[in-house]
Amino acid sequence: MTERTGVLFALRDDLDLVRRADALGYESVWAAEGQGKTAFGKLERWATVTDDVRLGTGIVNVFSRTPAALAQAVATLDAHSDGRAILGLGVAHPGVVEDFHGVPFDRPLPRLAEYVELVRRYLSGTPEAFDGEFFTPARTSFWDAFEPERADVPIYNGALGPGNVRLTGEYCDGWLPNLYPREQFAEAKEWLATGAERADRDVADIDVAMYVLAAVDDDPAVARRAAAEHVAYYLRDVPGYYGRAAEEAGFGDDVAAVRDAPSTEAGVAHLGDDFLDTVAIWGTPEDAREELDAVRAMGVDLPIVRAPSNADRDLAEAVLDAFAPTPV
Repeated sequence: MTERTGVLFALRDDLDLVRRADALGYESVWAAEGQGKTAFGKLERWATVTDDVRLGTGIVNVFSRTPAALAQAVATLDAHSDGRAILGLGVAHPGVVEDFHGVPFDRPLPRLAEYVELVRRYLSGTPEAFDGEFFTPARTSFWDAFEPERADVPIYNGALGPGNVRLTGEYCDGWLPNLYPREQFAEAKEWLATGAERADRDVADIDVAMYVLAAVDDDPAVARRAAAEHVAYYLRDVPGYYGRAAEEAGFGDDVAAVRDAPSTEAGVAHLGDDFLDTVAIWGTPEDAREELDAVRAMGVDLPIVRAPSNADRDLAEAVLDAFAPTPV
């Protein structure tokens, strides 16, 4: 069986790279959103220039759209791509939800659970009213003029904390952590199994995907610097989650030192190899491919490689080529 590999282009919207990913045999391409272009807008474009690769939102948050709007968007993408859509959801964080969208970051996990249930109802055409804690639609079916391509578009959750990972096991088709320390992974899979048990599900049916930060260069020092700058940015400027996971994995000193540094650039100097190696792959293309094999051996069904957020196009292309399922 061919090993599955995905690629996250994050905020990049480069049709040539997307075409190349499709030609190289990547299983899926993923588009982030945040405060930039909408993920669905990018993926609609990408669908027009690809044939086989699956198209995933990675991620869209559950505060900025109603479940109905989200179901409409993913059903439309699925129809336009002949059934290739994946819905990657997440609760995001207060920096996006409150500062950008201007809505309270309130009770994110119950909200996510209700979102997943409602999106599934819309896609399956369930006509009955829904009386939820956050939403109370009188009907959850589309107009008769539009029938979704699939009633079961896979839903992945970008979860990090214990409660959210358990929720993933209970409600979702896939788990999609980002910058997750490998030391914490075995315990997190137990959280996933606990959630699956709550819903009488087999945890083996849940696709364990993971964003894998990857920087490759013939000069390992160049690759390390690019990866470290990405990690330092996330620890300093994305509140809460990524630092918390690293602290729980035993890297509290690294996290504190990066946060206390006067700038992201200065924070890079405080990232030790032990910590960087647990959240990123960096080095020559050959060494990086070996590291990705280790990630698979850890229990990741679908590694989704991503270039650092500060990467220029050359580095993004180098990452795409280094992990290509079909050798370049």
